[in-house]
Amino acid sequence: MAAIPNSSLRTGEVGGSDALPTTGIVDSTSRQPTTFDYSQSNQFKIYLPIFPTVEWFVVSANIPGITLGQASQYTPFVDIAVVGDKLQYDNFNMTFLVDEKLHNYQEMLAWTYNIGFPFSRTQFNTSDRPDNMNRGGHQTVRKIQTSMTEGSSTVFKDVNDRNLYTDILLTILSSKNNPMANVHIYEAFPVSLSSIDYNAQETDTAYATCTVEFAFTWFEVKPSQA
Repeated sequence: MAAIPNSSLRTGEVGGSDALPTTGIVDSTSRQPTTFDYSQSNQFKIYLPIFPTVEWFVVSANIPGITLGQASQYTPFVDIAVVGDKLQYDNFNMTFLVDEKLHNYQEMLAWTYNIGFPFSRTQFNTSDRPDNMNRGGHQTVRKIQTSMTEGSSTVFKDVNDRNLYTDILLTILSSKNNPMANVHIYEAFPVSLSSIDYNAQETDTAYATCTVEFAFTWFEVKPSQA
C-alpha cells in the first residue's frame, strides 16, 4: 500500500502543518506555573436560597463530573474513535449535619414529597421561583400538566413548575476564606435523600448527617467578583 502524502493531512493531524516539532528543545522555563496555591477541599460554602437552615450545616459538596460520549467509525482495520456531541453530568451531592429538631431534614423531605407525591396538586400552582437567584439569560419556565379538583369535577391545567427547581451556588474559598470561584448549578432538584443513621452503641459523640443527591440541567464555573 502506498504511503499517504503529508499534503492530504488536515491541520492539526500528525504530520500536519501545525504538528508539534520533532526536533529542537522546548523551553520548559516558559511554561512554568505562575501560582502554587492549591485549592483546599475544606474551603467552600454553599448558597441554597430556599433552604437557609440547610446551607449553614453543609459539611461536604462536590463539583459534578462531566462525561463526553464518543462514537466509533468502523474501518476494516482498527475502529477510529470519533468525538461525541453530548455532555452527561454526574449528580451533585451535598451532605449536611442534621439539627436536633430535624428542621433542616424536614425542609429537604418536604421538597422531595412535593415533587414525588404531593399531598395536593395545588402545590404546583405557583408562578414564582422560590430562590430569586439571578440566572441571567438562562431563565427557563417549564410547564407540566396536572389534574386539579374544581368543585365536583377534575380538570387538567398547565402550571409552572418553577417551585420544583432551584439554583445552587457553590463558592470555592482561598486559604484566607476569600471567594475565588463560583460554581453555578442550574435547575437542580433532589433525586435521592439518604437515611439518617442512629446507633445507641456509639461511645464518642457522633453527629447525624444526611446526604442529598441532585440532578440538574447544567453548571458553569465563574471567577468570583468579590
